[in-house]
Amino acid sequence: MSKGFSKFIQLGIVGIWLCLISVFVYRHYISGAELSGLRAVSGDQFRTSEEWLGVYFQDRKIGHIRTSSEKIGDEYRFTQSGETAVDREGKTIKSSSSFKCLTDLSYRIKSFEFESRSGDAYFKSHGELDRDNVLQVFMETEKQRKTETIDIQGQPYLPATVKQALFAQGLEKGKRFNIPILNIFSLAVADTVVEVQDLVPVKTGININTAYLLKIGDNFSWVSNGGITLKEKDASGVMYLAEKEAQAKSKDTRPFFDYLSMPVLKTNKLLSNTEELPDLKVRLTGLDVSRYPLLNEGRQVLTGDILTIRKENEAVLKENAYDLPYPGKEMGPFLSHTPLVQSDHHTIIYNAKKFVAIEKNAFRLARFLTSNLYLTITKTPSFHIIPAMDIFNLRAGESNEHTVLFTSFARAAGMPARMVGGLVYLNGYFYYHTWPEVWLGRWVPADPSMGQFPADVTHIRLMEGDIDKLASLGEVIRDMKIDIMEAL
Repeated sequence: MSKGFSKFIQLGIVGIWLCLISVFVYRHYISGAELSGLRAVSGDQFRTSEEWLGVYFQDRKIGHIRTSSEKIGDEYRFTQSGETAVDREGKTIKSSSSFKCLTDLSYRIKSFEFESRSGDAYFKSHGELDRDNVLQVFMETEKQRKTETIDIQGQPYLPATVKQALFAQGLEKGKRFNIPILNIFSLAVADTVVEVQDLVPVKTGININTAYLLKIGDNFSWVSNGGITLKEKDASGVMYLAEKEAQAKSKDTRPFFDYLSMPVLKTNKLLSNTEELPDLKVRLTGLDVSRYPLLNEGRQVLTGDILTIRKENEAVLKENAYDLPYPGKEMGPFLSHTPLVQSDHHTIIYNAKKFVAIEKNAFRLARFLTSNLYLTITKTPSFHIIPAMDIFNLRAGESNEHTVLFTSFARAAGMPARMVGGLVYLNGYFYYHTWPEVWLGRWVPADPSMGQFPADVTHIRLMEGDIDKLASLGEVIRDMKIDIMEAL
């Protein structure tokens, strides 16, 4: 590319935010929201998809990206589009960008189109790679047009196809790749070093999935074992989070909850049939137990650093049950709404009344709510702390979301409920977890995200409060160690 035209492009694309939107759509990988099973995303396994990312800068929402991909005959087609709105010097600068590319079945370039706009300024490019590896590119701004013809060495990828190439080769911790990537601005091909830095276990309901932490050049990407980008941070400070469409398009910035950074505690023993265990005894170290009085309440008994948790007696719970609404006056705080627990919302109240019409008994309603939410809410971790009605509309979430929605329905039905957080056991590890407890003469744990009522003895309760408070437990448990003493 000539120096004059390169300078002309720099002058034609105005403002740092236009550059930002252009770069993030051009260089970004296929993105999405849900974890899925391990597979190499290639051949007949490649499916038509639509995925969304929220875009953040300095903890502020600045835009979103939509990605779609599909197989058409012997080609793959990737499309991405994005928008940003950034306030600078009292003005809102809106920018948009779109990218399309066609590849062969090995995800190598056949053609691409790119366009970015901000106000009256724009940049367009269209490239075609022929069988002789000659790349012809047409470029245009609001001031000038230009055509370049370049001989390409090797078989490079575009950034939008890099992740597919990585999964086709297989990912293992510590593995490194050199991926040749074409820069559509400079039209140069450069090797980018990709390293699989870590494998991050992620709890989704009763299942554990793996996220790969990839270092791609100077950027970091967390990708599910189904080949879906969950989170990404680039060198410019921009962060991308997998979200549902409505969340991605929303301009609201919700409190963050980075489930990918939550600590995971490996145990010294494996447990089986945990729902059948009558007792669990563990030693807790690395935690100031005096700061967590709920460790020694109800079915949990703390002696020194030894915690014993006993299974609930369902016969006793049924005896202590009552017809709703709860007749006492002392449970006011646990029947009230909060900004997250929207038990005063007319939709929540309407559905709660329907539930009570099915099950008026408190014990049976708690069991019904547990089963209902377990079956109707898709098990998908979220990067945000959101209120009950957002969860109700999205129909997706992990333990935080199940807990908020359960508590909202329970309180609207007249059943005292509180939200607690701590740890839960799955497959040799203890994970950060939240769940609701309902009042049946004493606090009884339910777990709608795992489909358990009463919840099993591997639920270690540390704290009670709203979800934004419970989310702080990530730092509390980071230095903890749990040794299983007895499981009988």
